Amino acid sequence: MQQDELQKLRELSTSVPKQKNLALFFGRAGGYFIDNVKYFFIHCVQYRPELECYFLSFEKKEADMLKRQGLPALWINDPDTLALMTKASLVISDDFSWKTQEQLWALLCGATSIQLWHGIPLKAIGFPEINSSVNMNPEKAEHLSFAYSGYDAVLSTSPYFTETAFGRAFKAKDFLELGYPRNDVLMRRPGKFDMINADRELYAEMVKFRKQGGKVVFFMPTFRDLGGGPFEDGAIDLGKLSQFCQQNNILFVCKFHPYLSIAQVQMPPNIVLMNPKSDAYPLLSICDALLTDYSSIYFDFLLLDKPMIFYPYDFGDYVNKNRELLYDYDEMTPGRKVKNKDDLYTAFEEIMINNIDNFADDRKKLRELSFTHCNGKAAQRLGEHITANYL
Repeated sequence: MQQDELQKLRELSTSVPKQKNLALFFGRAGGYFIDNVKYFFIHCVQYRPELECYFLSFEKKEADMLKRQGLPALWINDPDTLALMTKASLVISDDFSWKTQEQLWALLCGATSIQLWHGIPLKAIGFPEINSSVNMNPEKAEHLSFAYSGYDAVLSTSPYFTETAFGRAFKAKDFLELGYPRNDVLMRRPGKFDMINADRELYAEMVKFRKQGGKVVFFMPTFRDLGGGPFEDGAIDLGKLSQFCQQNNILFVCKFHPYLSIAQVQMPPNIVLMNPKSDAYPLLSICDALLTDYSSIYFDFLLLDKPMIFYPYDFGDYVNKNRELLYDYDEMTPGRKVKNKDDLYTAFEEIMINNIDNFADDRKKLRELSFTHCNGKAAQRLGEHITANYL
């Protein structure tokens, strides 16, 4: 869009009186109803009648699905959406897909912007990433500098991570150490709205499997900026893994990053491949252990106080070619570390079969550092803060 057209949109938005309690929630790029925006939106619709809330999706199919569930949702290109955007006083998101679209920014740059983000970062994000020499160029740096700037508030989980992560990554007026709304579902039985975009059949399968004496491992690796992954790189042999899981009554659930597009292929017995775009959080509390690499999911998993296995099989390549880390990996990962396939099965035997857990104290220390609040009321705290400070 030409600059004169963008200026006309800005002038249009400026000319319209703002509705102080009108809050727009933006879903993730690609149209996924997941993460902090999902759970805070659900909370506000149910418990914050003083807010008029709308979820704006980049995918019409998703917006229609949410409307069928009785939730106020609109497709970004719906004729009614333009009028709402010109009147909105609050924009709530957990990534920056909306902000980097010129037309949306032109219409909403005058609104109060609250960034919930989508995880405590182990790897460099924001300005530490921009200032890194790993996988960075001037065009990318310019794009990210805009994307990580200009927020009225950024959600954090503790003073430690405000100081060492979020305060360094974002340029914002305020940092709110209130916790993540998505973690609230870890502390309760999932409700009707929690299960939207969650795999109900897998949830039931996991419950049944555990009732029959089995154990469930969630495998949630991060994405690689330059491509590749544990299956493509040969770090996990599906045939051997399936055999091991069958012999030891283990269900192995693979959930890849939402940015990855994974073909729905037939998996061998005892291995399940979740849709990467679905919401894993309602299922996490009914698994027995987490396997990951550099994904921020493990910080949230600390709240469940269950064993974790870390498999950084490509550590050198990852930190030198994909993304630098903000913290020392060994110090910040309270779980069994494995570097190759043989070690992985040894770790499974120790934790899943012999119930050896040598990292409970380490998890407790990191949990206390990571979360000021651990009571499942993050959405309530954030809602109260917004009502008290922005209405």
